[in-house]
Amino acid sequence: MNKLFKIIILCLVVCMLVGVFAACENTKYGPIGTTEDKDKEVVNNGGLIVQQGKYVYYVNGMDATSNITKPEDNYFGKASVKGSIMKSEIAEDGTIKSTDVVVPKMMYTSATNGGIYVYGEWIYYLSPSTKTDNQSNVLVDQLVAARTKIDGTKTQEIAEFSATDTKYVFTANGLVYYEGSELKKVGYNSSDIDKKATVLASEVASVLFTEKSTTVFFTKNSENDARQNNNIFAVVDGAVKEIVIDSTYEGSDSDLSKQYVFTLLSYDAKENVLYYSKSDSSNNSAKISGTYGYKFGEDFAFDTTKEKMFATTSLSTFVSLGFDKGLLDMSAAALKLYKPLANGAYVNDTEVYATLSATGAKVISIDDNYMYYVISNILYRIQYADKNAIADMISDDKINTSWLNISVIDGHLYYIDGTYSYMFRMDLDSYNPVNNAENDGKISGEIVSGTRRAAVSKDEDGEIHITYVSDDANEEGVRYYQLPKYMTESDVKLYASALYDADEDAE
Repeated sequence: MNKLFKIIILCLVVCMLVGVFAACENTKYGPIGTTEDKDKEVVNNGGLIVQQGKYVYYVNGMDATSNITKPEDNYFGKASVKGSIMKSEIAEDGTIKSTDVVVPKMMYTSATNGGIYVYGEWIYYLSPSTKTDNQSNVLVDQLVAARTKIDGTKTQEIAEFSATDTKYVFTANGLVYYEGSELKKVGYNSSDIDKKATVLASEVASVLFTEKSTTVFFTKNSENDARQNNNIFAVVDGAVKEIVIDSTYEGSDSDLSKQYVFTLLSYDAKENVLYYSKSDSSNNSAKISGTYGYKFGEDFAFDTTKEKMFATTSLSTFVSLGFDKGLLDMSAAALKLYKPLANGAYVNDTEVYATLSATGAKVISIDDNYMYYVISNILYRIQYADKNAIADMISDDKINTSWLNISVIDGHLYYIDGTYSYMFRMDLDSYNPVNNAENDGKISGEIVSGTRRAAVSKDEDGEIHITYVSDDANEEGVRYYQLPKYMTESDVKLYASALYDADEDAE
């Protein structure tokens, strides 16, 4: 047996070990720049865009898994630029200096609060599987959790998910995810990954993975069949901590009114506050089901005398304005602030705030004065504490809110645009209705991955033709446009056609 033949046989064996229907894939790629900023502060982990030092890493748009019809469609280095992870350098003036594809695979998840993470010299993400079944159908409903170095030179697989909506979070030392009724963790360090997952908790009843936080809360029913309560736990830095257990509330052994059923609502990582609703297990028709909050210390200890009540009902849609200020209820168009209740008080203390045009607002950011939000894919700003305030339409660009979290970094809003489904950004600080009156004050976004100059024409059959030219090209009678660099051929033709048609309509 000659040497070449032995190598071929070895490669086939390796592929079979990966999985019966697994596709072999070459992940050698890069380098894309350097790893010079690997020790710099990371901002916005868990979003669609993450900043580390002077670099941003982001998902270049939302692609459909149905576009992966054969394994090669999502092979490393062969995947479409739509959905790949990009690396851009941010100049001192905030502009983008350079851009490259650093992870040439589709980033995808349908889990709420999903996103990418950067720790040290690694980018962590999910991507559709390239395995096939026995009829050669690509198993795109399964996901692979992986990491790639920030210069693109090395990739390692961490775990496989059986469903695209698997809830997960990448922490600095391991991947935590919820599968079936179990919370699992695959640990890793700067060079190695554990060979299999460790079960952190089983028989889990509910979980709360939260935006921009690596802390995971979960509930379990009491193991005592004589009790009717559930209990709260948290995964903090990869370890499970008890928050509320059977013995937390004094007298609960014999008193059903002190055996509580908790529903996890949200977590404010900045203030380290967990919001939840609870109701007792008594048969009293007058029992109160309320909305509560608890502000933890570093040890995540729970003191029953320090939990705070905000509403005598369970609020489902709210934004925290701060543990001491209250919860902004957004279940109706008319906003209402629920203030913290004094101990023993069971009457809501509320204040009427501004009224929006409709329900279903997606809050982008909120400060002491303004709330930025999206309704029907349009961005607005309002002085929310003023009940007579009128909302300003910031932009008429279409903003997609159906996928993952929109982010604001250094005054720029990063979002998936609702027309072409690529990553755009908008300078919120540039909004000034007084100085920009010719456009009613509205501002527009720009594609993050950059553009290049092109001559565009349309033939008699309506077919768009694109010729990329130098930045200084300026031939008379030719229409020039800045077209996106990292866009699929079909999408860039649609983009160019829209610009061309708009000019024709204006003539």
